[in-house]
Amino acid sequence: MSELIIYASILLLSMVLFYVWYRRQGQASEKQWLLQQINQSNGPEQQQYVDALNQLNNSAPSNMKVTLWIGLMIIPATLAIDYIWFHDIPIDQRFAQTSGSSDGSQTPDLATAIQQLEQKLADDPDNLEGQLLYGLTMMSTQNYAAAVDAYKKANQLDPNNADILTELAESIAFKNNTGSFLGEPEQYLSQAIAINPKQQKAMWLQGIVLFENLDYQQAESIWTDLLSMVDSPNIQATIRKQINQARQAQNKPNLDTAPATSQAQAASPEGYLVVITADEAVKNLPLDPSARIFVYAKQVNGPPMPVAAVPISQPFNWPISVRINDANSLTAERKLSQFDQLEFSAKLSMSGNASPAADDVSSDLKVAGKQTKNIQLKLIQ
Repeated sequence: MSELIIYASILLLSMVLFYVWYRRQGQASEKQWLLQQINQSNGPEQQQYVDALNQLNNSAPSNMKVTLWIGLMIIPATLAIDYIWFHDIPIDQRFAQTSGSSDGSQTPDLATAIQQLEQKLADDPDNLEGQLLYGLTMMSTQNYAAAVDAYKKANQLDPNNADILTELAESIAFKNNTGSFLGEPEQYLSQAIAINPKQQKAMWLQGIVLFENLDYQQAESIWTDLLSMVDSPNIQATIRKQINQARQAQNKPNLDTAPATSQAQAASPEGYLVVITADEAVKNLPLDPSARIFVYAKQVNGPPMPVAAVPISQPFNWPISVRINDANSLTAERKLSQFDQLEFSAKLSMSGNASPAADDVSSDLKVAGKQTKNIQLKLIQ
């Protein structure tokens, strides 16, 4: 019944609009011509034109008949079209789908979309685009183990793709929950760079690997090459800071200040002052010259990759104070100042590498908000 009412309403509206259009189109030009003839003639001839004009003005019933005939033709044509193309879709679903596209109320939620994608991949596991989409989705939902599996499958399907190798390396680093790209991620990054030396994300991550391996000169070199390839001022600023960290580790002066930007972009928040102490057992440990302390700021309940990090080389003068702010952010997209709360920690790496090791000495964890500017951490043996 509801379908019949909808068709009847559409038909009635169409007939009214057609009637108005037909009547105007059919009479306008004739009336204009008759009026011209009336003005230009006289006597009996003029009367004939007047009678014709009156007859035209009274022709509405004839127009209505035409409209009714058109309407009667539309009814079976509409029903035929509906049966041929749309008979298997209930009328309420047609309108529900239409309204869902406008306000989003009928749009499948993320969980449903993921289930549908998983089902498609179960039916067709060799679908490369599907595996890449699934890997990206799993990274965004922090299901890093599933992301690794998806990117490994994609790497099997397309083994010489630098983009896939780079995403695989990143997903493994996140899955390891270390914030380091040393080890297995490093191997995939090396393959990506060998295939495409200009893959920008791989270059950036490879620079981090080189920095963690204390190869500051090569880290500076690859980041310098990357700096000349990017256009975004924010990304350039982040890379420039990383280059300066590598240059400082080599006792080189910093690069010149980046090209002038707006005052808002140039401003750097004060950040947090982290004070690191240690118990006597830690202070008395025999240390290799390469041993370093790393201070991390991570997103609370977020991905394992730190938002910012600061390496501290020897000598260690206890207590050690270090300021960590936006200048130490690891990516331009995740600035320290963007987070209301952060989790701070420190570790003493005997090897000087950021990747975890059995002999690392870790501190306690402290969660601090923007109003807490001083954070106390203690390394405990």
